[in-house]
Amino acid sequence: MRMREAGAVLRHRAFRYQFAGFAISVTGSMVAPVALTLGLLQVTGDAAVAGIALTASTVPLAVLLLFGGVLADRMRRDRVMVAADALRGLTQLGVGAMMLSGEINLAVLIVLQVVYGTAQAFHLPAASGLTSSTVPKADLQQANALLSGVRSLSGVLGPLIAGTLTATVGGGWGVVFDGVSFLLSSWLVSRIRLDQPSRPGPGSGVLRDLADGFKVVRGTPWIWTSIVGFATTHVALAAFLVAGPLIVADGGAVDALGWAALIAAMSVGELVGDVIALRLKPARPLVAARCAELLFVPALLAVALGWPGLVQVAAVAVAGVGMALADTLWYTALQQRVPDESLSKVSSYDWFGSVVLRPAGYAVGAAFAGAGILIAGAVLVLLTRILSLSFTSVRAMSALPPEPVEQAELENA
Repeated sequence: MRMREAGAVLRHRAFRYQFAGFAISVTGSMVAPVALTLGLLQVTGDAAVAGIALTASTVPLAVLLLFGGVLADRMRRDRVMVAADALRGLTQLGVGAMMLSGEINLAVLIVLQVVYGTAQAFHLPAASGLTSSTVPKADLQQANALLSGVRSLSGVLGPLIAGTLTATVGGGWGVVFDGVSFLLSSWLVSRIRLDQPSRPGPGSGVLRDLADGFKVVRGTPWIWTSIVGFATTHVALAAFLVAGPLIVADGGAVDALGWAALIAAMSVGELVGDVIALRLKPARPLVAARCAELLFVPALLAVALGWPGLVQVAAVAVAGVGMALADTLWYTALQQRVPDESLSKVSSYDWFGSVVLRPAGYAVGAAFAGAGILIAGAVLVLLTRILSLSFTSVRAMSALPPEPVEQAELENA
């Protein structure tokens, strides 16, 4: 990251607390899945237990995401995040303590994971909408790039921390680490001071709010085509993560080193994309985002068709650049153009498409683990981007001009 751009965004006091909380909690979140899976396997010797635990958190997340968006648009988003982080922290401490005790009560584990997934469903839409309140619109792209950069870095470091903890002191400590990270994040976000009252929406019910959010999405082609595109990318990526190791093979056995190189290349590419996003200000942000997303197509084809190893690594790295850059441009467009009272509801539909369809990608990748499924994914990614670019609202959207410095009070928020 270029320090000047990063420093310019971090001058906003509210965003500093948001960034610090996110950096700590996202690191814990990247540690937890690996530590939970390996730790439960250590304690129980049964891989199915980890699968049950992960499923128990995913189901309420998918079911309640849209309601989380409604709540985040009715209340102050920082307060929703404080409560959700505190709840996630306590549940993870409970799971970690149970793992460290060596006695796993499956029913208790499921309940804790359900509560965790529920808190996650309310946290994600609130977090997606908070940045528009902690920085002025002119700084949104740099703020999103900075948040994405720390997420990419934690994606590299998290599994390493989890593996080290599991191998030395036990996977339970990795889950405890996650719990502590959420409690620290809750405290940091509680330090944010925003002049933003709750928005109860008098006379409107939850179902009406859900319908209003869907109306915004459905009636805005640049939003719904983007959501469809991201959902298909998550399906293709999930299939890639499952089928890819079986395709990157040598003599019928998975080439672990080759696959690790591809995953590392994608992570490095994402970091590069985040750095580029700090500086790049395309005149047509959504056109640039769609083109960046298309960089995933050569990566899928390179692995599916068995191109030379270095070509595969380069293609996957470039795909990582495109994914990170596209994410930043998308979130910035969303936060700049969607009315604040609808921002979390619209974001929840974005999260919903990705969360619900990702397991489908895992299932398809496992059932049809071959080159054909990756080629099909490449075609799907290509077609959804062509669909999106066919709409004038996508092609014509221009970057917003710098706004007057009227929001300088954010520095003292």
